[in-house]
Amino acid sequence: MSTELSGPNNKNEIFLISELFYPETISTGYIMTEIAKELSKENVVTVIAGPEFYEEKEQQYLEPLEDIRIIRGSYASYNKNNFFSRIFGVLSISWRMLAIMRLHIPKNSKVLMVTNPLILFVLTSFYVRKRKWNIKLLVHDVFPENLIVAGVLKSTTSLIFKVLLSIFKKAYMKMDTLIVLGRDMKQLFESKTGKTSTIKIIENWADTENINKQEIPDDIPNFLFAGNMGRLQGLDLLLKAIEETKEYDYNFTFIGSGAVEQLVTDFISQNKLNKVRKYGWLPRESQNEFLSKATIGVISLKKDMYGLGVPSKCYNLLAAGKPLLYIGDKDSEIHRLIVENSVGWFAEAGNVSAIKDAIIKIVESDRSVLISMGKNARVLSETLYSKGIILNKFSKLFQK
Repeated sequence: MSTELSGPNNKNEIFLISELFYPETISTGYIMTEIAKELSKENVVTVIAGPEFYEEKEQQYLEPLEDIRIIRGSYASYNKNNFFSRIFGVLSISWRMLAIMRLHIPKNSKVLMVTNPLILFVLTSFYVRKRKWNIKLLVHDVFPENLIVAGVLKSTTSLIFKVLLSIFKKAYMKMDTLIVLGRDMKQLFESKTGKTSTIKIIENWADTENINKQEIPDDIPNFLFAGNMGRLQGLDLLLKAIEETKEYDYNFTFIGSGAVEQLVTDFISQNKLNKVRKYGWLPRESQNEFLSKATIGVISLKKDMYGLGVPSKCYNLLAAGKPLLYIGDKDSEIHRLIVENSVGWFAEAGNVSAIKDAIIKIVESDRSVLISMGKNARVLSETLYSKGIILNKFSKLFQK
């Protein structure tokens, strides 16, 4: 019979593992911080985290997380946009975080970890049975399948891919629970592991508290792509579609950075398109400002990303009351969301003609259509994807 750990006042003790954590406020760092805050209401929470990457935060006042213990190691810095530097960084951080886990996490502990850094949960899987750790894994990235889509590996028939597939599959199966972001991811992992009851869907949330319902601007349409400009976003084909529709009256704004952001910068420079603008990362506090200027939010993924991820920005665009243009695989989570709730348009990934046609259809749409979709988007964010609703799903996972 296992011993259940508890903290003060007989509270559960939970260990949360994430490379990115507060004061990181972008993507995974923000999500894991908010989950930790929620869990700390009813549990004793200790976070084992990676380094603090964002120096601009150092000069700002940081809200203390009084009810959460944070343990960080000493990590070597690396360039996340350089492939070889990133591999070195991921490996070194993973080994260091594993060492901290072994030192601080007792046997029979409850653990919530995320798939960043990607090697860490694989290394951790070798200690699950020995330490009797009960691990719930939040799957943000699906390995090794997304390495094929990113072009890092060339074929699913290669020896390297088959070896990695076997290693990752065994690691996934040693987790007590797999938390996935959508129905397509659940279907993929059911096929991948043969499990059903231990795979739970918990979507990303819409920040309806801090993001206001925005009006649709009464002006020429402004498309907004805000987020990571990485290898999985398929921006090359999106840019091609923009080039082929340059005679239409609309603006396009890119906000963010990533491995292929230079592609966007070069495109703007070479084509001398005043209608296309690019900005770097903007603070989370500026979301309402730049969302207010958008007519439609753009979410783009490469072809064959079915089941491999659900971009979190989708839900904040819904919160802002913005219709969506989703470029991705048919029947994926966001495609289903759009079809079921009438909140936007879909263009199949890998098809420049389809992306071009979707842009033209949006530009030529009556404003009343955009307003109706925007209202649907906000209602959807409040009724299904609000922060309270989603965080409550994480709390239920750890209730006694």
